[in-house]
Amino acid sequence: IGPPDDHDKSDTIYNGAIDNASGTATVLEIARAWSEMNPRPKRSILFALVAAEEQGLLGSQYFGQHPSIPAGKIGLGINLDALNLFGEVTSVTMIGVDRTTFFPTAQTVTKAMNLTIVPDQAPEQGSYYRSDHFSLAKAGVPAFSIKQGLEVVGKPEGWGEAQSKEYREKHYHQPSDEFDAAWDFGSAAQVARLAVWLGYEAAQGEKLPMWLEGEEFYAKTAAVRK
Repeated sequence: IGPPDDHDKSDTIYNGAIDNASGTATVLEIARAWSEMNPRPKRSILFALVAAEEQGLLGSQYFGQHPSIPAGKIGLGINLDALNLFGEVTSVTMIGVDRTTFFPTAQTVTKAMNLTIVPDQAPEQGSYYRSDHFSLAKAGVPAFSIKQGLEVVGKPEGWGEAQSKEYREKHYHQPSDEFDAAWDFGSAAQVARLAVWLGYEAAQGEKLPMWLEGEEFYAKTAAVRK
């Protein structure tokens, strides 16, 4: 609850429907689907929902410092944040995955899903260091976030970018970030399927994913996995 915005002076509830109920609900649905998986993969999957990202990654920082299983035994961290809800897309970003041994697997999976991995669209913002996967990386876990690209299937060039800009300018961190019956959950389903597939590949792999030697977090991961 906070001050109303210019759209509705009577609305003081900051629902956070996209940021970040969309990501949280997707993680819950992935967990439900995973609980029904048969046969189970070689390794267990741990689901964590953390709070206070906007206050300085406080929830994920606590988890990174007090993991429920030793950090050295966590093979890969896949983070979901706010999802765009305006239709299926043709690309995704996974900032940091290219710095890990898991990158070839990620390329294979996305190609099979007819998705292209595109680079960070705003590297000047330092996005890798501003989301919850960073707390896992600092703890020694190779980790990244999945973000949808802005090329929306069936829409003209620039349409997705315009939708994203409108959300950022008119609804992000405002009371108007609330449920809209017109949302298209197609790309959220894409992200969910992608996260499940990537998690399954990591769980089935002979070796745990690792940062590439010389990368920023390599030494920390090597230390916790001794």
